[in-house]
Order: sequence, then structure tokens, then C-alpha cells
Amino acid sequence: MTQSWHELAALCYAAGALVGWRSTRVAGRARAVPWLLGVGAALHAVAFVSLHAQEPPTPLESFPAALSLIGWLVAISFLLSLRFADVRGVATWVAAAAAGFTALASLELVVGPARGAATGSVGPWSHAHVLLSAFGFSFLALASLAGLGYLAKERALKHKNASARALPALESLDRLEHFALSLGFPLLTLGVVTGFVWVNQQGLSPWTGHTYWLLAAWTIYLLPIGLRVLRHEHGEKPARSCVLGFLVLAFSYIGIRLIGAVA
Repeated sequence: MTQSWHELAALCYAAGALVGWRSTRVAGRARAVPWLLGVGAALHAVAFVSLHAQEPPTPLESFPAALSLIGWLVAISFLLSLRFADVRGVATWVAAAAAGFTALASLELVVGPARGAATGSVGPWSHAHVLLSAFGFSFLALASLAGLGYLAKERALKHKNASARALPALESLDRLEHFALSLGFPLLTLGVVTGFVWVNQQGLSPWTGHTYWLLAAWTIYLLPIGLRVLRHEHGEKPARSCVLGFLVLAFSYIGIRLIGAVA
């Protein structure tokens, strides 16, 4: 039953991505994408209730639950950001990202329960680490999508490409990137700190491949933070740094685990 709710949420997100993609050809359909994201997020919330109600419950620290949480929070963080910036034009990308994370989580619940299980003890520090990291990841994913949108819009305008009309204004994309980065980076930092505390409480070494890649991503994010806070710079440089930082961050959370599972 848990898998079914995840599949329904993933389908709803995917429908939003499809509608958004087709809206570039049919005017007016783009407005439906945030609504589909909202419905998908509601179904996803039911999936989480089902996930923790089953026997035995899937721990929040497991890989499938963490993936599911990220997919849900990507959608939620975008819907919240609409109150600060009119960026409905990137809703298609957000829906595709949420669908991808949720579908992968659903697949892991079926084929990878052993490798998805949490290791070590669980408690307040482990829950704090997972929640803070997932929140940070979702907002930084949103900042990366805004950065991609900014770079694509700027390129389309330079080449006088008609596709530029399908993307939000550069100011809106820059505002979304700033908003998501301002929330995501502190949350990621707190996630790193609580992760170190959690691992140290178990008497284990925190220096793993995941840690090294995570710290590399954190270091890369210092560049856009510095450009915006210290130099008050906007535009292409912070956008590129956000995209690069998220690629490394995504590998530290997902890629390295998938490689370890296959190896």
C-alpha cells in the first residue's frame, strides 16, 4: 500500500511535468502545474503516513525514506516560494525533479530494502540530521533549478530565441535562487553538524566517501553565498555555482549510495 501511494504521487508529479511541457505549445495550461504539484504533495503526505504505519515501519534514516522526503520537500519548497517570486515557469522542472525522486524512492522500497535500511542507532540527532539535510537539499535543488532557468533564459535572450518567453523573468529567477539559497545553505550546514554529532555518538568515524563529497559541495556553495552576501553580485556567476554545487551535493547523497549498492 505504501508503494501505491508513492506511485500515485510520482504519477501526479509526472503529469504536472507533462502538462508544463505541453503548455509551451498551448497557452494557459502552465497554471495547472502548481495545482498538480499540490495534489501530488498531498498524496505524498499520505504515503509518509502509510510508510510509518506499516509493520515494521521504514525508518526515516533509510535511503528510500530519505529519497521520498526529498521529493516531497522539493514540491513543498517550490509551492512556498511562489509567495515570494512569480516563477511558475520553472514548475515543469520542479515537477520532473519531484517525480524522479519519488519514483526512485518507490523503486527502492521494492528492490532495495536491505541496502536502504538505516545503520546504527536512531534517535533525536539522527532524525534532526535527516530532516535538516533533506530540507537543505530540497531548497538547494530549487536554487539549482532557478540557476538553470536563469542561464537558459539569458542564453535564449542573447540568441533571440523564442523559447525565452516560456521562462520567467530573469529578476524572478534570481529572486527565487536567492531565497532558496538563503534557506538551503544554513539548513545543509546544520544537517552536516548534526550528522557529525550523530556519528560520533555511535563511536564511528564520520570520514566516509559521503562526507568528503558532502563537504566538497558545502565548500562550492560558499562561492555563491560570498558573491551574494559580500559582493552583492547577481546573475550568471552565482547561478553557475549553484548548479555545480548541487551536482556535487546530489552525488554525495544519491550517486555514491547507488554506486555502493551496485559495487
